Amino acid sequence: MTTSWVSWLLSIVVVLLLLLAGYIMSNSVHLLITGKRAEGIVVGMDSSSRFSREPGKAALVSPMVEFVTSDGEHIRVSGRSYTSKLSLRTGDAIKVAYSPSNPKNTQFLLGQEFPLVPAGFVLGFAFIIILMWISGILVTGDSSMDDPLHLLPAVISHFKLNPIRFPALFILSLAIPACIVGAYWTSQTAIDLRTNGTRTVGQVTGSEWNSSRLSDGSLANGLFPMIVFNDASGISHTIRRSLAKPLSRLKAGDKVEVIYLANHPNQGVVNTWDEFWPAPLFFGLMGIAFLVLLSLVLKGMI
Repeated sequence: MTTSWVSWLLSIVVVLLLLLAGYIMSNSVHLLITGKRAEGIVVGMDSSSRFSREPGKAALVSPMVEFVTSDGEHIRVSGRSYTSKLSLRTGDAIKVAYSPSNPKNTQFLLGQEFPLVPAGFVLGFAFIIILMWISGILVTGDSSMDDPLHLLPAVISHFKLNPIRFPALFILSLAIPACIVGAYWTSQTAIDLRTNGTRTVGQVTGSEWNSSRLSDGSLANGLFPMIVFNDASGISHTIRRSLAKPLSRLKAGDKVEVIYLANHPNQGVVNTWDEFWPAPLFFGLMGIAFLVLLSLVLKGMI
């Protein structure tokens, strides 16, 4: 069986992407497995040079941690990732893994410090290429599109793929990770706001007919209460509650509790459960539903 040059090219691209993802994760995984452990203390914040051009936006920061090696050497290092919403505070203790031969090569044992996003992006790109490759084989039936190791025909045979079943698997393979990421991101945002947010009292000043973006990203039209509050520095901000007025009993003059992050007071919200949890619940339930559907497809029941 002859393999076309296109298949060879796609094979090389996929292998290079897999190697790149492995390279991105290699140092962090190596330190996680073989590095020595120590307890570090956050002694400050390292500001990135990547400042936002938007007014009121804070600089990206990373924790600066100091720890003592097994040889008694004091090491101070900064994290590998920068964010404007840092949950750590000065004085917090965190676990670190470091290289005995080069203690400054340190990995903070925090989820956000591992390069999962860039590695996941590269792996996702490789995965999409493979899915499109399989789709081409199913649609054309051209045996020359087979990969050099004949792995894709084995996958097609094992899962009994055809031009009808494959699109369902393709869509589910994209929808499930999207729901997982959506549930994680929205829940982490809610937890961060509820844990580290500043609470104050806002007042309903009236209503305005407008379009408002809900916490799950969709748009809603209706008559929305206008809520004004002052942050810790005395600057006034106006927010719209996510519920349209027929569903909300808020009226002019009512006082409500508002919560906001210190570095994003313009993104304050009313401190009620429906401002935080509908989006994580939606993404979570949709992810579970898609997983059940994927199981039925793989079992040949659909």
